[in-house]
Amino acid sequence: MLVDRLTLQKIDDIGRNIMNDMSIKEQMMQLTKQCILSNDDKAMLECLQIYKSSFGYDDFYITSLSSLRITPEPLVSLIYIKQPDEDEQACCDNINRYNNYQNLEITVLSADNLLEDFYHCFTSMSGQYICFCDCNHKYDSNRIRALLLLLSQNDSVDGVVCSRNFIEADNTILAHPERIYREVLDEHIFGGNQLLTYSIENDVNIYGDLSTLLLSMDYVKTVPFFECDIPDAMQQSALLYQLLYSAKVLYTYMPLVSAILTPALHDAELVHDFQKFLNIFQNQLLEHTSATVNNFSQTENFVPCKKDITFFYTDMGEYYNLKPIADEAEARGYRVSFTRDIFAPAEIGVYCQHVCHPENSRFSVILLHDLAQGHKPNIWEYEPWNKFDIGILPGKFWNNLWSRCAFNYYVNPRCGTYEFGYPKSDLVSSPELAQRVSSLKEKLNLKYDISILYAPSWENDGKEDDFIKALSSLNVNLLIKQADWSEVYSNIIENIRQMRELHEGKYENVYYIEPQESIMTALAMSDIIVSDESNVMAEALMFGKLSIAVADWLIPDCTPSRYANPMDYVIKTTKKDLRKDVERFLSSPKYYSDF
Repeated sequence: MLVDRLTLQKIDDIGRNIMNDMSIKEQMMQLTKQCILSNDDKAMLECLQIYKSSFGYDDFYITSLSSLRITPEPLVSLIYIKQPDEDEQACCDNINRYNNYQNLEITVLSADNLLEDFYHCFTSMSGQYICFCDCNHKYDSNRIRALLLLLSQNDSVDGVVCSRNFIEADNTILAHPERIYREVLDEHIFGGNQLLTYSIENDVNIYGDLSTLLLSMDYVKTVPFFECDIPDAMQQSALLYQLLYSAKVLYTYMPLVSAILTPALHDAELVHDFQKFLNIFQNQLLEHTSATVNNFSQTENFVPCKKDITFFYTDMGEYYNLKPIADEAEARGYRVSFTRDIFAPAEIGVYCQHVCHPENSRFSVILLHDLAQGHKPNIWEYEPWNKFDIGILPGKFWNNLWSRCAFNYYVNPRCGTYEFGYPKSDLVSSPELAQRVSSLKEKLNLKYDISILYAPSWENDGKEDDFIKALSSLNVNLLIKQADWSEVYSNIIENIRQMRELHEGKYENVYYIEPQESIMTALAMSDIIVSDESNVMAEALMFGKLSIAVADWLIPDCTPSRYANPMDYVIKTTKKDLRKDVERFLSSPKYYSDF
């Protein structure tokens, strides 16, 4: 949306009253609030458009949009789908809890007999629009108003489809609307048949469910509903497909609905019912299209391959993560090779990068990049596994995390996910590691008995200098082990070079371990680890070593840089208190025995 000259002038006039020390986001929020207070809807919409393009559909955006007036407020027919174990009061409580729109005509229909009840009653409804809710979802209280506002700005469409989050009962969000579709879908108009047929052919769901839909009643009364033997478990899907198929809808990525996840049922009858419903849908609605119904209950899980494995790595950290698997494969008669070319073709490709290209392998395997990826409950939103054949998980924690998220197609490799353990753990008690540690200690000629390892995720903003200045006067060895960065991160490599140039040879107790060395060697020869939020601290647990995380060190993986977000199994400190926490450990190591 273009901002006209008068609107810009108004925004500029308001902006002069805003304090200069506000962040860009705070400034845009203040501008929007001022437009709301001055009843300038046009300027407010311009501000929101700019805000959304930078910061997305957050609570501020949705609440601000919903503050726009709709005069008069249209009557909306809200259909509550009642579950067998719900009473009338529970239905009313759910409607009131998640809705602040007042002009409603409420109808309660039974989930068990939804189609028949809907067919009998919808023609007598008085609302200009129709939407749905039930106890299996939670709703933004502004859902109806926000969808009506979008419809009012797009009078050529029959309805609006919004996106949804997936949440657990405690409101933990396990999945947001899929990022890969946002540019294609958001604020675009589609035929409902496009959304449905694409979803069926690609085994995805981009159309949502009844709760994500708001339709014009004039359109609904033109829908050619068909009556046939729909399985009971597919009643809601059947109603949704019929309502959506002929509609012209606006798609919004505002997540106004959250679907509550429940334990998965491995129910052969349910799978059969779904397949039967898809066949009915194909016969009734898709007879004039080229869409075909796949058998989603079957997976091709055998791919004939030669015994030839290529391991992909972009730095030595990834190399050492994969090497134990390569050694075992070689012992079992496989031809093994390593490559830094992440686009290289492979018979069997094994990957552990954040960005991979499994399409170049005949058969592909994916591992985690590191153990510290568990900050977010669903890493697969950002690093999908559905393009791989097999996924490998390092332990029970990750198995549980994966199981919680496996309802989404992009979490599931084609042939399964397996809990194998963490490859590097093979090295902890290996004679080869003990020999390497002994050799390196002799080479470095360490002065003291106690060694403190500095191993950050990123070297930036003088972290290494903070570490050395805080601890160099203690009677300990300070070991510096930087990561082996890919040349893509030339700025980080330069930071590492500058820090080493500043410190090497200037302190009698500072020792550098080369970036190409395995982190396992550095961990084995250390007593304490100091880092920011690095995976190194998770790997230190395998050696029973304590880690101290400096939480006010910056992480430059976004703009502006953010503060470190270390896991809970470490001692969290600040730059100011780093020395105090190290001294406390040195004087009373039993104090930290629980860690």
